[in-house]
Amino acid sequence: MSSAAAQAKFEYPIETPETVETQKKALHNIGRLLLDSHADVNDSVLTASDSWRSDTAYTALGDTQKLSTAMKGDSDAVEAAIGPMTTYVGRIEHARDRIDVLRDRYDQAGEDRTTELQHPPDWADNTYLRGEFRDGVQAAYQATIDQLEAEYEDVKADLRSDAAPAVTALREAIEVLAPDAPTSMSLDQVAYQAAAANLSLTGDTPYEYALREAGLLTGPTPTGYYADWLENAEANGVSVQTILEIAQTHGITPEDFSILDGMEEVTDADGKTFFILPDGTSGDDAELAVLMTYILNAGTGYGDGTEHDFDPEPYDSYEVQRIIDRQHANDWSYDDDVAFVQDNGGRLATTPNGMLMGLGGNWLQDLYSQNGGTTYGDIFMLNVDDVDDEGAVLADAIRSGQATYQDDDGNVYQGNLDLDRLLHHEERHSQQWAREGYVGFLSSYVWEQVFGDDETEKDAGLSDGGY
Repeated sequence: MSSAAAQAKFEYPIETPETVETQKKALHNIGRLLLDSHADVNDSVLTASDSWRSDTAYTALGDTQKLSTAMKGDSDAVEAAIGPMTTYVGRIEHARDRIDVLRDRYDQAGEDRTTELQHPPDWADNTYLRGEFRDGVQAAYQATIDQLEAEYEDVKADLRSDAAPAVTALREAIEVLAPDAPTSMSLDQVAYQAAAANLSLTGDTPYEYALREAGLLTGPTPTGYYADWLENAEANGVSVQTILEIAQTHGITPEDFSILDGMEEVTDADGKTFFILPDGTSGDDAELAVLMTYILNAGTGYGDGTEHDFDPEPYDSYEVQRIIDRQHANDWSYDDDVAFVQDNGGRLATTPNGMLMGLGGNWLQDLYSQNGGTTYGDIFMLNVDDVDDEGAVLADAIRSGQATYQDDDGNVYQGNLDLDRLLHHEERHSQQWAREGYVGFLSSYVWEQVFGDDETEKDAGLSDGGY
């Protein structure tokens, strides 16, 4: 068994699609056309237990053979690809054998170098000669490595050449299966289009297809909020690659969205989804629900058709991580303040921009919300209190899509400021809390109030905050 270092340096091409992308696409394309894992298809030959996903050429070949007997009217075109694919499978095994030899030679070269350096010859009896000896050993070792790397490139070049007949056969099959596909479409895109058309796949969106291909989604076609996430991504023009990166980097699965089940879902005027937390929700559950609400919406809506102080942040994996990091920095607002708000009669809701918004409560709660509202850590409290039904008023505030206020007579009304702008402003305050820390933020804010400076509000966006 070769060392991990040798395996990392001389990888099997079929296991590294970045190295031999064309071969990888060729081997798996017919499988993609054939079997969508756990999808309902209109042919008893293709069952839910079959799967087209694989990291080996063998399963791709097996799927091709199944396709040749199962496809309706297209079996001849697919069957023609079996021969070149079978040949190519053999070529891959040959390439792996050659790479195994390179790995062994790499390990042996390292061992030989170590042995030589540990046992210098008698003539290397002073510092200068020992240095000359070590340089010679290293040069010989490097020459061996250079030779191995050159041979490795030859293996990959041979494999690319060996793949040509299989690639040609698969392209010809695609021409039959999807003759009207634009020439600008990649094999992967053509495969998806043909699979959706020929096999009547369920949940056959490009997102689900790509997630399954990457091994990030298994089981039946997802429903519920995971399916809503993919629909929101498509509606907001989020790229397939972005969804793949979010799912892979943060381990997002359909089960992660279950935290939102049973919560009251409220939609604002722009179609963004909020969730009102049930009384007694723990800080940990609130934190997870906030994150999943941000992911679900696939965009905050900030800047869409309205004036705004800042360029909208892109919806991507980095922004998800930023939200997570900010939540961790402001964890005290989940650990302590979620319970404080609820225990004093207030209600909280998750928001599309990844923080909590709330209102209501008793006189004690009211002390902590001033002017148009106040943010503590990850919680923004509207300055609305002493209402009959906090949950209903909070839902109305969300549906309006506008900032909500309360006059001196206790009447609740909506202003002209877009809610997504206000939440963007308050989320920037959350970033300030996270950046400066609890004591640091309070100190700087009090200092500004005493000396008439408003850098904190300027940094959050004065117009966005209604100033």
